[in-house]
Amino acid sequence: MAYANLGSANRGKKLRRERLVSRAYYTPLIILLVITLVVIFSCGRKKESSRLVIGLNTQIERLNPITIKNPQTFQVAWQIYEGLLDLDESGQIVPRIAERWETEDNKVWVFHIRKGVTFHRSEIFDTPSKTRNVTSHDVLHSFTSFCSPGAYPSFVLADSIKGCAEYSAGKAKRVKGLRVVDDYTFEIELNKPEPFFLYRITSPWIAIFPKEANIEKYKDRWGLDIAVGTGPYRLLSKTDNQIVLVRNEDYWDKSRIPKIEKLVFRVIKNDQMRFSELLKNKIDLMILPNSLFFSVFDTDGNPKQKYKRRFKFKEIKTFNHHFIGVNIKKIRDIHLRRAMFYGTNRKEMVKKVLLGYADILSGAIPPGMNGYIPTFKRIYDPDKAKKELKQSKYDGREIELLVHDLASSEQICQVFQKQMKNIGINIKLTKLDFNSVIGRMVKGDVELFSMFAEIVFSSPEPLLLNLFSTKKIPVPNFWHYSNPNTDKRLEELRNLTDRNASLKACAEIEREIMEYVPAIFLYRQNQVVMFSNAFSNLKINSHNHYMFEKMEKLH
Repeated sequence: MAYANLGSANRGKKLRRERLVSRAYYTPLIILLVITLVVIFSCGRKKESSRLVIGLNTQIERLNPITIKNPQTFQVAWQIYEGLLDLDESGQIVPRIAERWETEDNKVWVFHIRKGVTFHRSEIFDTPSKTRNVTSHDVLHSFTSFCSPGAYPSFVLADSIKGCAEYSAGKAKRVKGLRVVDDYTFEIELNKPEPFFLYRITSPWIAIFPKEANIEKYKDRWGLDIAVGTGPYRLLSKTDNQIVLVRNEDYWDKSRIPKIEKLVFRVIKNDQMRFSELLKNKIDLMILPNSLFFSVFDTDGNPKQKYKRRFKFKEIKTFNHHFIGVNIKKIRDIHLRRAMFYGTNRKEMVKKVLLGYADILSGAIPPGMNGYIPTFKRIYDPDKAKKELKQSKYDGREIELLVHDLASSEQICQVFQKQMKNIGINIKLTKLDFNSVIGRMVKGDVELFSMFAEIVFSSPEPLLLNLFSTKKIPVPNFWHYSNPNTDKRLEELRNLTDRNASLKACAEIEREIMEYVPAIFLYRQNQVVMFSNAFSNLKINSHNHYMFEKMEKLH
């Protein structure tokens, strides 16, 4: 028994010694394992890239600034390319590739190119680093390209820059008004003084890209798998249905290096399918199409509770206008045109079709454009509409109105049709595809047409000059509006250097134009962006430039 007791005591001592040995042996292993896991997980966090997936409703065009037409492509391209200038979210001009500028007479403008701005690394550059600094020679190449015959945005500059129109028409070998002073100084000479010239080039559409884009071996690939700019993101890959951009680690503005490493743009043409992908977290962000407004919002235009829990909503006021254009050559009766103008209840349209996500227009200029305030007050007046109709020679015939399948054109015009019937005007709706409506507009063989436009200018002066000058018939003066007094007053805007005086003159000119009713401007539609609440700090300016470099993913 004693042995047994002694043996039992000895076994206890032995077990205690084994436990001590075990602890001494395993403790370092456990610590080593914990350290290893920490290292693995922290490495994992470093390697794990944050990404934002954006759903688009249409196929992306070639990423070539001089041929881009579709606003959906801008959403991608403006991450890659930058212009001399830009607008911030409040609409103020900010420097980009040009760090400063000056003019003595509003006719010759001098731009000082920022030093140290490099293009994205690419095989097009014959340098060891596969990149180089931007110089004035690239600015010359870019602006010359925008004046070329094949450039879609040439209308922005053609009437302004000396020699641009001649070069565009193939009548000159170079653009006379574009000059390289030195590697970092660039000069633009205009046909006439323009105090508002800067507001022609604030859109990233007028982008700076390298002259190597014209090298023969890369021409066919430019805009497809090669797209080189100076922006905060660079092109990684492009297919018909998806584009991937990655953060430009060498971006010149260190305060704006993107926080999100990768942008993925997915093309999902069907609105309902795209929305379904958003709900399933397969995409993170999309612009809400009008077709989904009544699914997402209540009758007051507020997001339904089930969506507010998971998503954020941002309303964007961009430079756009929606209108019913009038061909004055076809509808010459000014009293009939005025009857349609005053008989249009824009508030009803906006409430019924857009749930209030629009700002009513009396003329072509969106409210707030560079401080602009419209002077028209009461634009819906059914009694005045009926009086104007009585003074007209209208005989009750059907007036054809062309509609299309974009931007709720048909639904808006159905409301218009009913409103016109209430005052005694018969409207016949004819639905065509969007491009066919544009074709008929340009030919001038239509009476009324439903249309909308994204505006590239950021101030009223160039907008009015383009839409209502006699010399702009038939494009973009689709309404064939011609008035010598208006032409004279529009040219006088070039002499107004005081900002407030110029805005006041624009309001007076617009009011004069609208007395003739070349179009029934309806509203500026406000975009609604719906995105995952896992992200924050979405910034978009009035040019529809998504500043994704400022966006953050929340942890």
